[in-house]
Amino acid sequence: MNDDELLPAERKVLERLGHLPLDFRAMAVVSNLFRASSAVRRKMEAEVLATDRLSWTSFVVLWVLWVWGEMESRDLAAAVGISRPTSTGVVTTLEGRGLVRRGKSAEDGRMVRVSLTAPGRRKIEALFPKFNAEEAEVTAHLSPAEQEVLASLLRSMLRSVQPGD
Repeated sequence: MNDDELLPAERKVLERLGHLPLDFRAMAVVSNLFRASSAVRRKMEAEVLATDRLSWTSFVVLWVLWVWGEMESRDLAAAVGISRPTSTGVVTTLEGRGLVRRGKSAEDGRMVRVSLTAPGRRKIEALFPKFNAEEAEVTAHLSPAEQEVLASLLRSMLRSVQPGD
């Protein structure tokens, strides 16, 4: 690792744990991935989603329903990457705001299907271009080729921990 490029947290880890037989490259990848994703999430919530009083998770629910259409609640939770109880709470909040609706499945009355309402569709259609503009800003320091490489490497990591995706 090039010491000049290290973040203060990485320097501290090496200072405290450098004597241990650890895989510091792997640690740097995973911890920086976590730090970067957390920082991007906070930035997006503060600069894009706060105006509409949406959390990251509620935004992702709207986005998934917009892209994939109506879904069973368990499939929605899996697609968003949250637990079913968390999904229930988020959907309840969004339903209370008139952005999604729940209904019984025609095939199995025990199953609940979730879909966007017309106001929910308008909300995500208006919000997503702002969100994407912020995505472009967050990645603007990378060249198009670097963006492609980073996206490819992240896909590879995802496939290694979530086979079948």
